[in-house]
Amino acid sequence: MEKSLIVLKGLGLFLLLSALLFLLQWQLAENNVLVLNYRIHILIFFVTLISLLTILIVFALEKKNIIGFIFLGFVVFKFFAMGYIAVFQKEFRLHIVPYFVLYWVYLLIEVIFVLKLVKKQD
Repeated sequence: MEKSLIVLKGLGLFLLLSALLFLLQWQLAENNVLVLNYRIHILIFFVTLISLLTILIVFALEKKNIIGFIFLGFVVFKFFAMGYIAVFQKEFRLHIVPYFVLYWVYLLIEVIFVLKLVKKQD
């Protein structure tokens, strides 16, 4: 029961932080400060969401030996996905720094969650 509570808390916190990031992007677009493509943000969000769901499920199943490998695999996958977008999306190339800042923010959230989960397993 305790592990499922940790999983639900972690997922809820991630969704709250993601909602704040989408709100920030919307606010920047409304004030004409920086207009970014929502499709790229949604792609980064869903890859991170799938990664966190996988890690949280593995945590709930108590397979602590593979959490690091899953995390590393998704980080590499997300990095190559960003490279793919950079090559084929003109919008991405026009605003490459804000998109990579967004990538690093999601990566930071993911790292913090994985570190907390690994500490809870010991």
